[in-house]
Amino acid sequence: MLALSLHRSNRRPALGVAAAVAALALGTTAAVAQPTVDRQAQIHGGLYELASWTQDGSVWVNAVGSQFAEGAKVIQLDGSTLEQIRAIDVPDARAFGMAINQATGTVYTTNTRDGTMSAIDIETGEVTVISDPNADGTPHLYRIAIDESRNMVYASLAQTPGLVWAVDGSTNTLDRVIDAGGARPTGIVVDAARNRLYVSNIGDDFVSVIDLSNDAIIDRIPTAGSRSTQMAFDPATDRLFVGNQGNHGVTVIDLEEMRAVKFIPTGDQPVGIGFNPVSNQIYTANRAGGTVTVIDAESYEEVAELEIGSNPNTIFVDESTGLVYVSNKAARSPQGQEPTQDPRGDMVTIIRP
Repeated sequence: MLALSLHRSNRRPALGVAAAVAALALGTTAAVAQPTVDRQAQIHGGLYELASWTQDGSVWVNAVGSQFAEGAKVIQLDGSTLEQIRAIDVPDARAFGMAINQATGTVYTTNTRDGTMSAIDIETGEVTVISDPNADGTPHLYRIAIDESRNMVYASLAQTPGLVWAVDGSTNTLDRVIDAGGARPTGIVVDAARNRLYVSNIGDDFVSVIDLSNDAIIDRIPTAGSRSTQMAFDPATDRLFVGNQGNHGVTVIDLEEMRAVKFIPTGDQPVGIGFNPVSNQIYTANRAGGTVTVIDAESYEEVAELEIGSNPNTIFVDESTGLVYVSNKAARSPQGQEPTQDPRGDMVTIIRP
């Protein structure tokens, strides 16, 4: 198993290092932030990904519906109380993946079962469906990343051969389709400073590095993991954090050296991941474990393992507040038993670092 140290020369240190040095100079010990579960609420059936709208602090979450709470919706919640503000019905575009363009006030979703994307105007609630008329079959759209500086939206297609949709945010139409350079791409991250795209491929456990000026694949970085799914990015230290469902851990990739430099154990099946620059912590949503693992991004030591409920699925970090939001799916009733609603599923959780 990979267990190398991360060497970072001539780069800005991660948050927390300066504070630790200052504490030592004062003859004190720097305290490690202890994250806590602040609030939880059951929202609707079939919850998937979520994101926050920093202008008003609201949280948006996708729900495809279930037999206990029918109807596909995109739901806006109060970011502090988790009370519903409004729900937009999307019966013909059931939304799974989500990201919000903070610059344009647009919620983007991937509608995996329908092979489309949607652009939702936050102010009006108007929904624009984005499709590929030349697609071969139903595109298996998955995760979204946004380059706000160029108003471009990218979505991974978890299929083989792997592809990425590039959507023009000014028109909300498909601009082009990019070769992802791997099998079943899932995680996707934009590096706006370098005009690059990083794509994790769950089918072959590589991260593809794509130059968006010409869509060329300039590198393929082995993750040293199994079923590498989602990623988080720390642009201040040029690190990618890759969650690996198969061997239950996070791979740290140094983007200057273009290689994996550390493997960090987590709870079982880390399917979702986020990086919090406010607290300098990594969060993983461990679907099989029912927990969120919190890791110090400087020492790579575990800070906490928080009980969340059934099937933690996705994580979103609001960098304006430092709050961490987690969605989780409902557990299925045992085979042969009458279906019952899971009291610990289809929830949104707020974690306070």
